[in-house]
Amino acid sequence: MERRCVLNSWSKEEGRVVIRYERARGVSGTEIHNRLVEVYGPGVMSKQMVRRWCLTFSDGRQQVEDIPRVGRTRTTTTDANVGKVDDMIRANRRITIDEAEELGISHERAENIIHDILRYRKVSARWVPRQLTSTH
Repeated sequence: MERRCVLNSWSKEEGRVVIRYERARGVSGTEIHNRLVEVYGPGVMSKQMVRRWCLTFSDGRQQVEDIPRVGRTRTTTTDANVGKVDDMIRANRRITIDEAEELGISHERAENIIHDILRYRKVSARWVPRQLTSTH
């Protein structure tokens, strides 16, 4: 009786290494996908993505890591801006996101900094940390 272990965690690079190895052995993209799902579970990678990586490796690519892309870098979600927004909130708990935009950042970035990075939420029109720590 063959016993298989499903691995719950995997990285993109790990999946790509498996694809590269199996492709070099001549295994089809569909079969590679089936093997990945068998070992890593159904959320590992789509069949279309496996086929795309098979083509990429067949075209001669050796690297499994992401290639850095050109484009606009994030310039507003910096440690300095996060600190400034935090200081503004600590000075005035009733501040609005629109007022945080005065720092020259978009509404979306201000909201991202407040909610996702600083983890504040509104309670009775005041910003409070989601989870109070000993410093709060």
